[in-house]
Amino acid sequence: GPWCGGGGGSMAALYGGVEGGGTHSKVVVISQDGRILAESEGPCTNHWLVGSEKCLERIEAMVREAKGKAGADERVPLRSLGLSLSGGEQKEAIHKLIEELKTRFPQLSESYYITSDAIGAMATATDHGGVVLISGTGSNCKLINPDGSQISCGGWGHMMGDEGSAYWIAHQAVKIVFDCLDNLEVPPHDISYVKQAMFDYFQVSDRMGLLTHLYRTFEKSKFAGFCQKLAEGAQAGDALCEYIFNKAGEVLARHVVAVLPKIDKSLFQGKLGLPILCVGSVWNSWEKMKDGFIGVLSEHRCSSFSRFSLLKLKQSSALGGASLGAKHIGQAVLLDYAANVDIFYTHSFS
Repeated sequence: GPWCGGGGGSMAALYGGVEGGGTHSKVVVISQDGRILAESEGPCTNHWLVGSEKCLERIEAMVREAKGKAGADERVPLRSLGLSLSGGEQKEAIHKLIEELKTRFPQLSESYYITSDAIGAMATATDHGGVVLISGTGSNCKLINPDGSQISCGGWGHMMGDEGSAYWIAHQAVKIVFDCLDNLEVPPHDISYVKQAMFDYFQVSDRMGLLTHLYRTFEKSKFAGFCQKLAEGAQAGDALCEYIFNKAGEVLARHVVAVLPKIDKSLFQGKLGLPILCVGSVWNSWEKMKDGFIGVLSEHRCSSFSRFSLLKLKQSSALGGASLGAKHIGQAVLLDYAANVDIFYTHSFS
């Protein structure tokens, strides 16, 4: 098999990558030439949401599974493991996670590299930079210029933002229903569909029943999951659902507007115009967010910003994580960028 040979009977060089989201996680194991040899999946690995203990155990289990699938010896460490984690930006937290991985799981990997979900996504799509706009459980926007400099907007979690995310969409919907029933605010549209969908999803019969889910047993990914029902409502033409998704489009576009002044002019000049990499399940509802999104961006068009394209990944950002992890130890693992992305929308301001 492919694992014999090599220097002194050593195993072929394997590099691992992790994509850690607020709801789902993925691991890939790749070879030196960038081929994916194995993949595995698991639950949330955001250390802010599940604690570092659980986060590490889940990572180790997924990597072990992927090593096995790749036909590798589970006891032989990977050359490197690059982790692209939501919540992977705070220096001390990252340092601590790496130390704990080394101590608890010595056979996991020889070296570690941890970065944010946005950076891992961008590294999967291109090595030239662009804007990453994440809208999954939470939301975040990051500009990565060709010189490697970064500017962020958002990404502060559900207590401080996450505007345009699944969590935010679910919260907007629930809030509009509550405020209408309290006669505090007049809803923009009839609340019947959303109210019923809310009771069904949380399996309660009234608002009091919802309090348990909002406080005692609050789980961010469970609450954000209600967004799926609202997406179905929007798809079916419910006016309130459509209204909320349109608002999500506007607020996500405002994140791009926030980083516009800092964008290196060269990023506007390719045939795609400004490339915006869209990550997260909320983008599955692009059609319902489109008018709001384009409306906001068109207010900020100028001679340099006259066109943009939306791209989505066809591969997990675990792949970008793996390539960054390899790069960190001086190994160039070549990715086929063109095969990793799909351009799903291009717009030119007339």
